[in-house]
Amino acid sequence: MQITIEIPEDIGNQLQQNWQDLPQKILETLAIEAYRSGIMTAGQIQQLLEFDSLSKTQVFLNQSQVSLDYTQENLGQAKQTKMLADDIKELQQICIEEDYSLEIPSHQDRPNLFFYTCNDLFIES
Repeated sequence: MQITIEIPEDIGNQLQQNWQDLPQKILETLAIEAYRSGIMTAGQIQQLLEFDSLSKTQVFLNQSQVSLDYTQENLGQAKQTKMLADDIKELQQICIEEDYSLEIPSHQDRPNLFFYTCNDLFIES
């Protein structure tokens, strides 16, 4: 969706002088207010602002003085995701050091392991 707003020229110039990327600043301000209002989640903020990790989203929200809305379940999931991301980075580094090739198939080419695991559970012996 594309939204257009009109700002008086003199005010627009003043804002542009203080905020180099005015459209980005407006988008960030919208994201902050939507998060504070409970309209958007941190994951949606990450997607909207095109951050490559949840930790960058958290830093952005912290710098914006927004308290993070986390349940114990969210914290556990974030910790597991961070651990997995760290493990993948470590594996990539080992591959570089040992001159191995690590190929990660695109999401569409990966098998649905959950599906296979669940089916395996129901096979009678």
